[in-house]
Amino acid sequence: MGRLRKIKNDLELVKSSKYYFKELPKNNKLNYLDIGMGKGDFIIKMAQNNPNINFFGLDKFPTVIWKAINKLNKMTEPLTNINFLAIDIKQIFDYFPNNFFNKIFLNFSDPWPKKRHAKRRLTSNNYLDIYKKILAKDGIVEFKTDNDNLYNYSLEIIKARKDIDIIKHVKNLYKFKKTNGMLTEYEKKFIEMGSSIKFISFKFN
Repeated sequence: MGRLRKIKNDLELVKSSKYYFKELPKNNKLNYLDIGMGKGDFIIKMAQNNPNINFFGLDKFPTVIWKAINKLNKMTEPLTNINFLAIDIKQIFDYFPNNFFNKIFLNFSDPWPKKRHAKRRLTSNNYLDIYKKILAKDGIVEFKTDNDNLYNYSLEIIKARKDIDIIKHVKNLYKFKKTNGMLTEYEKKFIEMGSSIKFISFKFN
């Protein structure tokens, strides 16, 4: 989808924003985590439509988070239920306790197509172990991709684990239903290109 041009001092910019994560919320709302949030289209719409939920967007690249922050800054009514973090998911335990999140979104993650890079895929076992620790009881992971190989790999890995129950898996999510409008930037483009969206939802038992 094109290389993103890095913004100078991007990390300093995002950390200075009121939308950058500083402390755990002091409320009893559900907590949702978007891993690899990109430019924020999905998580911003979700936060707008679900004020009763705390949303946390995570991405390794501060430049894309800054783009999301700019979208929020242009809104007439600021959102109070959304925060961002420019970290790798492996650092999540430095910021949040175990069993904190009620839902995790994995939207159009890098497929890392080469076999030697399989452990970098966000549905590999080392990452699934992280999700198991940070999810609350009955917490759910929702995974979307346009990539057949990543979908097949993810489904195989998840099915092989005895500590995971698959809720739903489908190779064409929108074949028989319309989207709800809560789409990522990539999802919109893939749908326009005629690509089928693959979906898996699961939880740990």
